Amino acid sequence: MAKIFTLTCNLLAQHTLDFGAVKEGAVNRAKSAEFCVGGKGVNVVAALIKMGADACAVIFSGGKTGERCGEFLSEKGVKFLAVKTKCETRSGFVCRGEEGETTFFEPDSFLPDADFENACALIESRADCGDILAFCGSAPNWSAEKLAALKSLIKGKNLRFVCDTYGAPLKDLFFEKSEILKINSGEFSAFANKSLEAGFCEFQGKTPAKFFGVTGGEKSAFARIGGIVKKFEPRKIAGRAYPTGCGDALLACLIKALAQRGECTFADFEAAMDFATEQAESPSIYGL
Repeated sequence: MAKIFTLTCNLLAQHTLDFGAVKEGAVNRAKSAEFCVGGKGVNVVAALIKMGADACAVIFSGGKTGERCGEFLSEKGVKFLAVKTKCETRSGFVCRGEEGETTFFEPDSFLPDADFENACALIESRADCGDILAFCGSAPNWSAEKLAALKSLIKGKNLRFVCDTYGAPLKDLFFEKSEILKINSGEFSAFANKSLEAGFCEFQGKTPAKFFGVTGGEKSAFARIGGIVKKFEPRKIAGRAYPTGCGDALLACLIKALAQRGECTFADFEAAMDFATEQAESPSIYGL
């Protein structure tokens, strides 16, 4: 099976606090607290490892927070390569109450072009022709230099490219060749400036991605392979839902299918949606 690399430009030191009932305007003390490492690419690798795949997360580690993230990943057996960067790795807080989860992030950490280029060189030194590279999540201060370094890496090693991003990078990478292009519905609607279904109908033919999918959590999802478009409905969750990382679990399933068979099918997308729903039914992120 091909090796899988994920590139996470916005590593996250994630603190999950479970409060139960929350009183507005009062001091609320959590019933439990948990530390985890997030960022889409890290979540994808954690899920892939859980499924038995050979995957490695390439991350940007800043300051003491970044060091703590690396120690955590090592303890959990998550393979990673770290590029040191000057800005402190960001922290985030998932607050759980009786009515669901609310997530808070610190501002994005600045990512110099030189550090991004170093990460691409690191992947190039370890990847073989035909391996898979997944570009996941946000990319702070995205630039033409970062895009050029990424395209050079993909072309130079003939990597199979997978993309799950939004904002400025999506405006460029949507129109680049990829094996899989997976976008969250809210992020896609912002890109298309239209409702999910209308936007998908208009834009699905404009990307050269072999597999193009837009997921909507509890809402409908859409996928296109070749010239065929299908709509999918996720399985309903009876009890409490834990949405953090569900889209990353879905992408991991698609990447595993690509690594095993060289393509993604509609059946793979349905199976990935089921796996993501299973994740949403558990408060633990991939057993980390």
